[in-house]
Order: sequence, then C-alpha cells, then structure tokens
Amino acid sequence: MIDARFPDFSDTPASGTRPSFGYTPASTAPGQAQRDLSNRAPVVTVVTPFFNTGPIFHETARTIFAQSLTEWEWVIVNDRSSDPASLALLDHFRTLDSRIRVIDLQTNSGPGAARNAGFAAARSEFVYQLDADDLIEPTTLETLAWFLATNPQYAFASSYDVGFGTQGYLWTRGFHEPHLFAHECPVTTHAMIRKPAHTQIGGYDESIRGGMEDWEFWLHAADLGLWGATIPQFLGWYRRRDTHHESWHDWDNSTRQQAFQAKMKERFPRTTAGHMPQIAPKWHLPFEAVLRELPFTNPLAKHKPRVLLILPWMRMGGADKFNLDLTDQLIARGYEVTIASTVRGDQTWLPEFSRRTPDIFVLHDFLRPPEHPAFLRYLIDSRCPDAVVVSNSELGYACLPYLRSVCAETTFIDYVHMEEEHWKNGGFGRHSVGAQEQVDLTMVTSEYLKRWMVARGADADRIEVCYINVDPAKWAPDPGLRARVREELAIDEHTPVVLYAGRLCAQKQPAVLVETVLRLAQRDAHFRVLVAGDGEDRAFIEQSLDRHDLRQHVTMLGETTSKRMRELFSASDIFFLPSQWEGIALVLYESMASGVTFVGANVGGQTELLPPDCGVLITKPTPPDAHAEAEVYADKLAELLYDPARRAMTARAARRHVSAHFTLDRMGECFVNGLQHADQFRKTAPRVRLSPGYAHESADRAVEMTRLTELADQLWAERDQLRRAEVARASSQIEPSPTHNDVGSWTTTAAVSTELAQIQNSRSYRWIQYAKKNPVYKVIARIRFGSRWDHPDPNETDAARLHRIKQSRTYRLVMVIKSTGIYQRYSLSKHGTDHIT
Repeated sequence: MIDARFPDFSDTPASGTRPSFGYTPASTAPGQAQRDLSNRAPVVTVVTPFFNTGPIFHETARTIFAQSLTEWEWVIVNDRSSDPASLALLDHFRTLDSRIRVIDLQTNSGPGAARNAGFAAARSEFVYQLDADDLIEPTTLETLAWFLATNPQYAFASSYDVGFGTQGYLWTRGFHEPHLFAHECPVTTHAMIRKPAHTQIGGYDESIRGGMEDWEFWLHAADLGLWGATIPQFLGWYRRRDTHHESWHDWDNSTRQQAFQAKMKERFPRTTAGHMPQIAPKWHLPFEAVLRELPFTNPLAKHKPRVLLILPWMRMGGADKFNLDLTDQLIARGYEVTIASTVRGDQTWLPEFSRRTPDIFVLHDFLRPPEHPAFLRYLIDSRCPDAVVVSNSELGYACLPYLRSVCAETTFIDYVHMEEEHWKNGGFGRHSVGAQEQVDLTMVTSEYLKRWMVARGADADRIEVCYINVDPAKWAPDPGLRARVREELAIDEHTPVVLYAGRLCAQKQPAVLVETVLRLAQRDAHFRVLVAGDGEDRAFIEQSLDRHDLRQHVTMLGETTSKRMRELFSASDIFFLPSQWEGIALVLYESMASGVTFVGANVGGQTELLPPDCGVLITKPTPPDAHAEAEVYADKLAELLYDPARRAMTARAARRHVSAHFTLDRMGECFVNGLQHADQFRKTAPRVRLSPGYAHESADRAVEMTRLTELADQLWAERDQLRRAEVARASSQIEPSPTHNDVGSWTTTAAVSTELAQIQNSRSYRWIQYAKKNPVYKVIARIRFGSRWDHPDPNETDAARLHRIKQSRTYRLVMVIKSTGIYQRYSLSKHGTDHIT
C-alpha cells in the first residue's frame, strides 16, 4: 500500500517488489489446484471492459490473481477489439482459469455498454468495476465485499485512488462528499456495486460514448435515492495517460464538457442542485449483538505456516517496531503473516507493515465494531493460522473466549511488553494475567515482567521470556553517516548531541526532558538535543521551549521513519529516555547497538539488558518528584557531556554486550520456539472452551466495552476542550504546569491561584494540616520522606504547588471519599449542593 507521506508511484500493486501471500483457493480434493466455481456463485464478480488494451493488461490481471479474496469470477467484456495482439491475449485468458469468462460483443459499443453486459453476466451480488489498464491492492475485493455485506443501506462503495503513469497523485475524493457530484464526477469507475442497484438504475446510458458515462450513472443513482460510501484506504490505482482527453470526446475541459454538464443539470435537476441522498450509517447501539453468521467464506490453500497478529494499531512506537521486526523474523523463517488492527486512529506505519505482507486489515476502516469479532473469526477460518498472537489489543484480549470457542483447533498466544500500574491497574500485564486461562502461552519482554505477572497470580509455567532484541548489523556506528547528518543539521563535530525519541506522551515524561534541558542550559553546558517523534504532548514541549528560550539547544524533528532513526543514532552521542515505565525500551537496544551511551530510568526490566558499565540507569525518586528527577538526570548528563572518553568507553561496552546476547535472530528463534511450545500445550493441556451461547455473549460484552471506552474517551476530550475554553476566557496569560506531563492540562495564573486558595481554605485541608503537626506523624514522615518533608520550596509557583497537592495520596483519598454517595447526600443536606472542594 502506498505511503501517503512519501508516495512512490512506481511501486504499484503489479510491481515485482511487492510482498506476496499464498492467495490461492483451498483444494476440495487432494491434488486439485483450485475449486471449480462454474456451478456455484462467487462472492464477487469483477467486470472489465476490454478494447485493444494490449500487453499492459497483464499488469491488471496480476493484481486480480493477487487478491486476498479468491472467491471471485472475472468477466472480461471484449468490446469488439480489432488488434491481433490484443485478440491473442484474450484467447490466452479464455482458458487460463475457470474463474475467468470472456464475453464478446458483436459491435464496438463503448465502455457503458460493455459494463452493462458484464453486469448481466455476473453471478454474484457484488460487482467490482475495473478498467483494463487499472490496478487494485491485494485486499480490495475482500475489504469492499465485507463492507457492503455488513452495510445494506449502501448501494455501492469505493476507496481512495492513486493516480499513476504520466501523472502521480493521491485522490481522496469520493462518495463521502456527495455535494461535489453536482458539478463534476470526483470518482473513478473503481467501485463495488450491488447488482440489484445496477438493475434499478437501469445500467449505464449506452448512448454516452464520449466519456463521463460514469458521472451520469452516479447522478442517476442519487436521483433514485441510492448512494455509497468511501473506504479511507488507497485501494485503487488509476492509470493516467497523456492521451486521456483524446480518448474521450466530451472530456475536453471546454465547450463539449460544459454542454455535457448542462445536459446533466437538465436530466437530474434535483441532484445537480445539491439534493443528494442522505444515507444514515448504522450506529453502534448499546449491547448490540455481534455478527453471528459470516456473510461468506474464503478458504485459502496453505503451503506455509501462518501467524495472525492482532494489534491495536500500526504507528510509531517501540511495540510497533517490535511487531515489524517480529514480522520480518517470521517471514525469514518461512511464515506468512496476517495483521488485524483493532483501534481507531493513527495507522501511519501501515505502509511499513505492507512492505512485509499484503494481508493487512484495519478493521475500523471498513467495519463497525459489532462486526470485528466475526471478522477475526473469518480470518482464522480463511487463513488457518498456526497461531493467533494478541499483543496490546484490548479487543483481542476481550474476544479470546469467543475466538477459542468458535476456532477450537487454533493455538492462541499473547505477547506482553510491560506492566502499567497507573493505567487500568496494570495495563496489558493485568489483561494478560486475567486472560491467561484463554491463551496457550504468554510471552513477555523480561524476567522482571514475568515475576510481576506471577505475583499477580499468573502461572509461571505458561510464561516464557522473549527479549525484543536488535539487529547490530543494521544499527551500527557509521562515521561517514555521522558527518553527513551532522552537516545536514548544522551541528559541528565537537558539539555533544543528545537524542530523545519516541511517542511524545506522558509515559516518556516530556516535562522532565524540558526541565533537564533547562538545568543544563543554566549550567552553560555545550550540547544539542534532537527530539524525534510526535504525539499528544508535542505542543507542551514546543511551548515550553519557547517559554524558556531553549530553541538554541533543542531541535524538534517530528515523526521519523526507522531509516531516519538509524541516521539520528549515528549523529548522536547520548540517548536520553526518562520514562515513567517501560518493559525494556526498544530504543535501549538500538542505542546500545548504535554505540550511543544510554541515560534513562531504571524501570521495568531495563537492568536485564544494560549492565552498569554499559550506560546509566537512574532510580526514580519515591515519592515521585519531577524536579528532583530532572536534577539527577542533569547531573549525569553533564558528567557525560564533559567526558567524551567515558562516553566512548561506555558505548563500546554496550555494543559488545548487545551484539553478543541480544540479536534479532535470537528473538526470532525464541519466538518460533514459543509457537511450538504453545501448540504442545494446546494439544496436551488444552484450555477450557466456553459454550457457543456464552461465547457469543462474551463477544457482545467485548464490543460493548469497546463502545463505552470510545465514548468515554470522546467525552473526556470534550471535557478538556471545555476546560481549556473556560481557562482561555478567564485569562489571556497561559502557562503550563511545570511538573505536569499532560498537554491537555494548560491552566492560567488566575485560575491556578483561585483553585489553590479554595483548597487551602477548605475544612479538609486545614484538618489535614492540623493532623500533620502530630509528633508521631512527624517522625513517620521524616523517616519516609526525609528531614525537609515539611519545608516547601520558597520559590515554588502556585501551579507547581497545586500540582504537588493534587498528586498527593491524601488529596486523592479525600476526593475518593467526597465522591461517595454518602458524602454527597451529607453535602447536599448541609450546603445545598454537591460541595466537593
């Protein structure tokens, strides 16, 4: 699939550089290469008008045979071709495959008539239109067929298009913008149409021979109240030629085209005036039942072992980079890999994954959540994977009981990267512990994580450690590359470079990054920091850099590719990652292999990878204190900035260590061994399966959990927007809380002072301060927090003080008490309102 950020219009679906997958129909008898569809209806009919197309038609055919949906028939309509080479080519296709039929028209009748003939011959409800020189991505037919099968309100569906040939462009217009059709035809003919809809419309107007017959077709459909949808993926490839306007008489961008437009306005006055059909989507209703019956089947022949990966998304991040590396390792060991992503949103690394495998499905792009469990079941039935691997997908975990029940012979595994104590009581580590009785084996990133899960009640015998590892040959020091990248970034060889990379979010503590840089700058240290990545906290970093005048020290690079990250490592001397939590950060592996000294947090299993002589790990202060943490980081970074010999020695030791013990080949071998162990567990000690009825009920609940989570996230975002709007009205002086990691928590000086005063004047606060004067409490506090526990920083701002109070255990306990029904009733009776301050 094309990368919209860096499009390569020569890398078409017919290109020999694309990855392949075993998309051939499953045999019905031993030795039979393909099923005979002559006596049964296919799922999709592809209709292609053909008129003297020539050998370029082989490229179109290549993309048809590469379709992930093999239950198709291809009706090629010969519109009275006269070229001998084209006729010979058609004769070749007449006997090539039982799924292909060639229909010959007696007279040259134009593309509209050819398509009508194809529709008349079609034996399936879904008909996909594909011109004889155009191309489609491998999952096009499967994606569109599933969409129409589960959205009966739509008469047709299309996707985004890629223009290629003499022009290269990305086209995102479509049926989702119906108002455009009043003045032009903003779509190509690439669309899957229900055959009954084509019949109701009356087909294409065969009298239109000069082009734009498709525009008339869409306007006619709209006039009858029929309309379609657009899948937001670049599935179709539309070939552009210099002779396009010569081929179509009416398409001249001049008088003839204007006359055709006038004719359309006369024929369809309502639709050309903007009165287009309003097709209501099928809303996801509370506790809506998941799809019980699959709309169709697609059994594929299997010549290699297969793995289905159920992931949340495909975007920049350590877990996603591991998924890329894992896919590479599995493919190198002879596996075919299918990927299903289950979370709505960022999929910017989809092109990276599609360079490994074409068998990728972003579920939210073409399915409603109630269809997600059934589609996962469909993929298992179709691909027959040797194992299904769930990693960081909440829906994947929630669907495990359903999938195990309906796919009894399948091995299920999960891979866990880290625990997250502050998110859902342990994050995906907790999910894994809770779902362990539904997976045959769990693989984790570290011994530390395994111990954490066992302490939570998991069975240690069903957990194996598989480090994520790195390729030292790929991530290696490169003096020439170092010089080139530094020159590009205007950094001289004598300036130490600190690299900070990852998703810019609370986990990576961007506030600690900013304060550490500020402290180094205040010491007049000579350095540059490169920040590579994007995320919800980028705005916080940008504004903090401006506020503290740190732009001369920090360069924001935005989201980067894996290739660019290797270049940045070559240019850097220190990698800085003050994470709140990690499993073992992938960038720690990459930093060590690249010969870059690592400075970061001693969290998760990082000590398992980084011995003391190979880098610096800082133990986080207890209780958490961002100021103190930044001070320690600044001290350690300053030592390394002024000691290049120590940096070099540490970096060499780190590279030797990771190259000897933590290579990608070892990870691939470990993971494949885990697949085999999981299969043995499934056969010798199978997990309990739910009854079919309760399995479907568990799937209903899984989807309802997804609906409520998305709704809660939406409401939380709206709440933050309202709060920011209220703050903006209250004061124009905006500043971020200096110790807060959440970009959404902007506040104003006036609002902060008001809220702080309300808290400090409340009965609860005064009572707590009185209790802290108790001698016993003072002794305990000094033991736990040090002798200066009751001496606040005299220079502490109101914003910092407010944040510190709100992060305290006492404040959180008080707020929990005040949120109870008993307290709210007491408050209502005493104050006449829900008094919670």
